[in-house]
Amino acid sequence: MLSMNLSYILQLIYSNRREIKKAGVVILVLVLGFILFIYLVIATVFTVIQGQGTVVSDDIAQPPGTFTEFQSFSYKTVFGEKWYAFAHPYIFPTLGVLTQGVILDEGAVVGTRHIAWDIADRVSRQTEVKAFADGTVVAVKNNTLYNTTRRWKFCDTSDTGICWYEVAESADVQYGYGNEIDIQHPDSLRTQYCHLASVDVQVDDQVTIGQVIGYQGSTGWATGKHLHFALWRAGQPIPPTYAFTQTSLENWGDDGN
Repeated sequence: MLSMNLSYILQLIYSNRREIKKAGVVILVLVLGFILFIYLVIATVFTVIQGQGTVVSDDIAQPPGTFTEFQSFSYKTVFGEKWYAFAHPYIFPTLGVLTQGVILDEGAVVGTRHIAWDIADRVSRQTEVKAFADGTVVAVKNNTLYNTTRRWKFCDTSDTGICWYEVAESADVQYGYGNEIDIQHPDSLRTQYCHLASVDVQVDDQVTIGQVIGYQGSTGWATGKHLHFALWRAGQPIPPTYAFTQTSLENWGDDGN
């Protein structure tokens, strides 16, 4: 009886071998797809959620690399055709990779316009942010509004892509650029540093090129540790590309870059 049952089972498997093979392939694809999905989720979590606390490991708390200095560049604002010259020493403000560049069209993820660079250091360390050039600190903000009726939203009717409006009831908190520093430089150029974890300067402080003014963070509306760096003149934004065409930003600040 046992041998007959075994023969019957083997015959059944052989006669349905194509279907069994197809089912096995489907199961294998599903298992591999599930494993890939779990991997992508874990990788995304580790990429987006980056700590901004004190560095505790000597192995990863390496000093930031050398910040390269350039002497001058010519630029114009987004909304004007006149060219200007900035003929003073300046440096790249922080370490990291370029995660978001200049966007002027309606497809911008962070609003209708993003005339700045988002630079994120992927290394788990406290990443210095340095003054772009000599200048005066003209603003230090935390961009957090408490118990207020003012709100902001992305829009296409403002040069900055952000519009403010009023509501009937106040809210506890409203996030934006987080901790921010604005520095006025020679030749009417102003730099803006946002989402900082901490601020090391005050309004009216005189800063020199390369001076540490804060550290990369994720304060305000941010998905992870990075620096939002913007250039301005007379209230109009300037694409940072004019100043930093010397680098691809694949990994700025590491050895060899």
